[in-house]
Amino acid sequence: MPDNSENKFSFTKTKIRALKPEKKRKTYRHEDLKGFILEVSPSGTKTFRVYKRVKGQSSPVKITLGTFPDLTVDKAKERALEVLAMIAQGINPNDQRAIEAISNTTLMEAYLSYKKSKDLEDVTIRGYDQCINTYIPDWHDKLISQISEEDIKTQHILVSERSEAQADYCMRVLRAVYNYAMHEFKASDGSYLIKENPVDILKHQRRWNNVPRKQSRLTKSEILKLYKTLSKLRADNTTDEFMLAVCDFVEFGLFTGLRKNNLLELEWSRVNLEDNFFYISKTKNGDPLELPISDHLMVILQRRRKVTDNNYVFQADNEHGYVREPRKCIDKICELAGLDFNMHDLRRTFTSIAELQKVGPYALKRLLNHRTARNDVTGGYTVFTAEELRVPSEEVQNAILLSMGLPLYGQSIDVRLQNLVSTLSKTEKKKALDILVDEFCKE
Repeated sequence: MPDNSENKFSFTKTKIRALKPEKKRKTYRHEDLKGFILEVSPSGTKTFRVYKRVKGQSSPVKITLGTFPDLTVDKAKERALEVLAMIAQGINPNDQRAIEAISNTTLMEAYLSYKKSKDLEDVTIRGYDQCINTYIPDWHDKLISQISEEDIKTQHILVSERSEAQADYCMRVLRAVYNYAMHEFKASDGSYLIKENPVDILKHQRRWNNVPRKQSRLTKSEILKLYKTLSKLRADNTTDEFMLAVCDFVEFGLFTGLRKNNLLELEWSRVNLEDNFFYISKTKNGDPLELPISDHLMVILQRRRKVTDNNYVFQADNEHGYVREPRKCIDKICELAGLDFNMHDLRRTFTSIAELQKVGPYALKRLLNHRTARNDVTGGYTVFTAEELRVPSEEVQNAILLSMGLPLYGQSIDVRLQNLVSTLSKTEKKKALDILVDEFCKE
């Protein structure tokens, strides 16, 4: 700071009140207490600060004390003396404040700050909240500086007794919160004030459960059972709009392999029935996705269009306007069909069928909205439009239709009958033959 004697004076209430704001921020120094300054902004705000170099550091630090007249001259000088005493001992007051902030920050405060700083999807937030509230409710008011590696190990073991997968998930959430806090609380030289993430002990001691990825999917016969059940539920629940929406949602999910929330939040404004494509703007990896509407998806969408009167394809009479949680209806579908599946099983089913149909790996990644690896140069240059994805999409569609015993769109009646008969059991074939004979005899 340049030595300008005309900007030096002994701070008093009268003299400070007389200072007028200028076009640029102006700094005044106390003539008797070195490092004690007053800054006047162009808006007229008058702020007391200390500006002085800490012993051992190359550049001065600036510490805000308060604004005049809320902070009196006497109080400001008193605080300045305290700060200057710390600086004389080689202590950076800004670092000290950060350390005090850490020592007073609870886990819940850090978690709420973490959520606020991230652009998280609603489903992700619900999962995080459930984890924090279900598995570590006693830690909400615990200071983050007091959670030790032993606490982490003990809690991981306790939660693992209920669910190994949830125990790992809970600790991953905690690890993310601590990583966030470590970057939030830094010293003036950029070093971390939280030196270590306590959750890292699980990796160091190889305590992660590492639950293997699920391998469940629907087989050909199970796809047929699912379709028959969806058809029956639609026929038996003509007035249950929620059940009808869930049935269409499940079937749509099987034919697209899309994630649950991408479908449930699909708006009609993103569906182009004339040009046969639909668009998802917010996805898990952040990449927008434009996909073709195959013939069977068109049937489902036209059916939905007739029964919806708001913005959402899978409409529901609730505060959100769309089906938010279809679990109970899916449980009923499972019970009637004799199956046990979730929406991610349908995603795996779609992917497996696409692989069997020899859909190219880059086309499949785009259909599923998976990113290619950073080191995959070819993948980075491979871009598909919705129209170019139509053929692979319809190849998967046709394989699913055959499993359901449904005709392929545009097929002749002979081929359609052959496909239908191939899905029937011996008993069903005999019954169908008896019906045909009876009809033939009537003629």
